[in-house]
Amino acid sequence: MLWIKCDITNHEDIVNLNRIILDKGEAVKVIYLAAYHAPDKVLANPKIAWNINITALSDFLNTLDNVQCLFYSSTEMVYAPGNLNTKFDENALKQPVNAYGKNKILAEALVLGYGYNVVRFPFLIGKSILKEKKHFYDIIVETICGGKSIEMFKDAYKTALDFNTATNILVDLAERYSHEIPNVLNISGDEVISKYEIGLRIAQNYNCSSDLIIPISMHEDNTIFTAERADCILLDNTCVKKVLGLDQIKLQL
Repeated sequence: MLWIKCDITNHEDIVNLNRIILDKGEAVKVIYLAAYHAPDKVLANPKIAWNINITALSDFLNTLDNVQCLFYSSTEMVYAPGNLNTKFDENALKQPVNAYGKNKILAEALVLGYGYNVVRFPFLIGKSILKEKKHFYDIIVETICGGKSIEMFKDAYKTALDFNTATNILVDLAERYSHEIPNVLNISGDEVISKYEIGLRIAQNYNCSSDLIIPISMHEDNTIFTAERADCILLDNTCVKKVLGLDQIKLQL
């Protein structure tokens, strides 16, 4: 395995990566995960976000040669706010409520314009593989295992998925790639679950008191986030299950 450092905001790094790909001779399969993705940070730093999410992506797409397929990682936040009775399929209305979602819609258009593929993920959660870079999951575990409480939204509903399951599905799509695969796919869990309920499951897994997971409301507490967020966006994963022959996609915590 060859690891290559590539800063996607540095054109020379992309050119060097392209040179390595061309020297290899074989067409490559690309999974593009780079993004400036925290909605609050995108709101606070719009030029940085645009440079990473739009300008650098465009340069990457326009520079790389000999690409067999490319899967771009997008988000549920491109959709309009929903409700518990509706799951959005890939053709549902796109009407993001924040700048991050708007960045992603433009990025998707660039990717699709090049004939590549877009996958849209829901709220993702799981352990970090880097000790120095903790995920929300790690913060929850560290907090409740230390006997402290943590607040989680009881009315933020998602078709959430864990990182491992999401990764396995995405890699499977790349490995099985053909032109018959739809250009846009939702990759999400089957279950509708609140972030509070996710917290309760994590507490149970670590034999911690459920009382340490404190339910709060997005509508009553508007001080946590600065960028607007929809409280309910549910993804319809029917299409990706059909493509991969899956009966179910479950959140594994």
